Amino acid sequence: MNLTEALAQLYRHEYVTKLPAAVLAELRQLGYVVEQRAHLGYRLVESPDRLIADDLRARLKTQMIGKEILVFEETASTNDVVARLADGHRGEGLVVFAESQTKGRGRHGRVWSSPRGKGLWFSVLLRPRFPLTRLTVAASVAVARVAGKEARIKWPNDVTLHGRKLAGILTEARDGVAILGIGVNVNCQAKDLPAELHATSLVTEDRPGLAAELLQELDELYRQADEDFARISTEWARLCTTVGKQIAIRMGDRRIEGHAQALDEDGALLIRRDSGKIERIVGADLTLERE
Repeated sequence: MNLTEALAQLYRHEYVTKLPAAVLAELRQLGYVVEQRAHLGYRLVESPDRLIADDLRARLKTQMIGKEILVFEETASTNDVVARLADGHRGEGLVVFAESQTKGRGRHGRVWSSPRGKGLWFSVLLRPRFPLTRLTVAASVAVARVAGKEARIKWPNDVTLHGRKLAGILTEARDGVAILGIGVNVNCQAKDLPAELHATSLVTEDRPGLAAELLQELDELYRQADEDFARISTEWARLCTTVGKQIAIRMGDRRIEGHAQALDEDGALLIRRDSGKIERIVGADLTLERE
């Protein structure tokens, strides 16, 4: 029995009858509190507030995402790590977490604050058969589901809570693969968040459990984005604060104003201009000036 298998049993059952001494010692060294009772066995009492690859894999029942998980205490950018690993032909579904990023970034190269242990900062290696715009939409719905019923989506790539930025999504195409980067503020205090972002944070006593829940949602929605994107699009529209509003968008030197209508079948936003013309807007190419 290895560490992943032991944790899977401890999470699944109230008591586990057998645990190898070496595995039990490793669990305790990592910060798990495991109680032993005569005639009953071993019970997990407390888990550390750390992202541990074996722990995350033990919690998952995914088909694709999370088949391989790596966790770094610190790295420059998880998207860059995944890009390097993709060159080595790593399998689809690889997830790289970092407890802290020194050069985390959002769209257009903006700096993304990644305080140590105060969020979920991770990237996923994917090879989708559909446009990346669908991937961003699916990821935003996954984050909103995990964030709770008050969460909303601000097109093109933010998830908000009570009007404040909670999470950002950065989808990149590099050398034939897609890299899905996600940053979610978790257990942040006001001092941890840049004031100019008007940001907020989730609060939880089980950050690793939240990470596993998000990976589970991403796995489901990744498959659905290929097979039944209309279903995701409907949920996205219900959660999106941008649809139905008059918005202004900057695309390079071009400024577009119009009424945000809906997503098309590829996940691009459709805007109706005052002239009645429908414009198809791809989020990666623009800046949302006003909504």
